Amino acid sequence: MGSNEVMIKIESLTKSFGRIKALDDLNIEIKRGELLGIIGPNGAGKTTAIRMACCILKPDFGDIKIDGISIHEDPIRIKSMIGYLPEEPNLYERFKAKDLLKYFAELYGVPKNDINRRIDDLLELVGMTERKDDRINTFSKGLRQRISVARALVHDPEIIILDEPTMGLDPATANSIRDFVRNLKGNKTMILCTHYMAEADSLCDRVAILNKGKIIDVGTPDYLKSKIHGDVILKVRIQNLDVINIYKEQIMKFASVAAVDFVDGEYLISLKYRNEMSDIVDLFGNNVNSINTKEPTLEDVFINTVK
Repeated sequence: MGSNEVMIKIESLTKSFGRIKALDDLNIEIKRGELLGIIGPNGAGKTTAIRMACCILKPDFGDIKIDGISIHEDPIRIKSMIGYLPEEPNLYERFKAKDLLKYFAELYGVPKNDINRRIDDLLELVGMTERKDDRINTFSKGLRQRISVARALVHDPEIIILDEPTMGLDPATANSIRDFVRNLKGNKTMILCTHYMAEADSLCDRVAILNKGKIIDVGTPDYLKSKIHGDVILKVRIQNLDVINIYKEQIMKFASVAAVDFVDGEYLISLKYRNEMSDIVDLFGNNVNSINTKEPTLEDVFINTVK
């Protein structure tokens, strides 16, 4: 991560759409060179918040300062500092890849002498050099996402905001996008909105959990996972669902049990230590479909936090 200097400061951000409050007094600071992940259920306010940071939406109340500049004071300057990859990039289908990048480079005022070199570097960075003369309408979803990443970076922005950059991509393309983000860490200030908890865990310096327009927890992935209070999570899927509460009462009597959740027909039992595991399993008798264990993950944190 870069210095401790604050690059993005979100203050009391509030936004409603009719009777729906999308953001409710949102506050967070993001340091220069930091990669902040934002996770949350659908409708939590993630996209609303980043569209305000990009000066696409105006808040009802509150402010966002980008390197000390308020979104209310100089939105044009702020837009020039940000590279934004929306969840559904809108590309001009008839453009060739290199012409699309040239068009946006000129829009952003990239010096003419630098444009061709910048485009060549970006095409190589996203693995699109061989397709530079092909039209956008011939590209797969994965290739469109790659050229969209290049478009977001064409003006060498100080801040990069990515909204679900790997959604719907095949595993190989998704991994290449993640590697690309990983290589930029520390050099750029980044915000990553994602539904993939493993992605947030592996990429982000800190993760903010957003729910109903509020940040309900924030910290490093390791810090958030430590709050599960478990050395291991025992997962037990049962056959007869009529006895859920009876089992839960019995499970909680064990000293090793930190927490018990029941999600989608399965107990998630957080254990502080493992020596009572077999006794807990014996409770269920023959009423078991499957049993396995796993280490705590951000997904467990997410389920535990927003349930």
